[in-house]
Amino acid sequence: MRLEDIADITQGITLSRIRIKENMETEERTVYSFETESKIRVPKDIEKTDQNIPIVTDDLILFNITSYNAKKATEKDIGKIVPSNYVIIKVKDRKVNVDYLAWYMEQSESFKRELHKLKQGSTVLSVSINEFRKINIQLPKPGFQQKIGKINDLNRRREELFLERQELIQKLLITINEEELKNG
Repeated sequence: MRLEDIADITQGITLSRIRIKENMETEERTVYSFETESKIRVPKDIEKTDQNIPIVTDDLILFNITSYNAKKATEKDIGKIVPSNYVIIKVKDRKVNVDYLAWYMEQSESFKRELHKLKQGSTVLSVSINEFRKINIQLPKPGFQQKIGKINDLNRRREELFLERQELIQKLLITINEEELKNG
């Protein structure tokens, strides 16, 4: 089956194409990225504009078309603007587990082989969204998808907690050092 058979697939927006009209109320929003985050000014009420500005919502998979990485959107990502180097995958088939599909797109060798067939470009290889929609995928039974998806979700959560712990340890060390220097 093709990816487009089980999911709605769209592309993020070229950030320079976001238009703000005169006297339009705006707000600063974070731009979605796997790496570093940035901010951009957008119309405050995005839904009421004549532009299609994609925003991260729950249960989306975001696929970077140049690094070929896929991730399921987390709570922290909701509300971020999706730039044009990401493909947005919204699963529409209830028999497909979103966590599994995110894992499959990130880790599966068969998916990587299909992607390799589609890569275009001379210096930076990327994937056209129309070709991306046509990628053939093989999915196991829903029960197996759920198991792999749950394991993948738990592993992602474990990694987040580990990073949070590391950050807290660093802050603690700084605080302890400052207290020691202050109290001598």
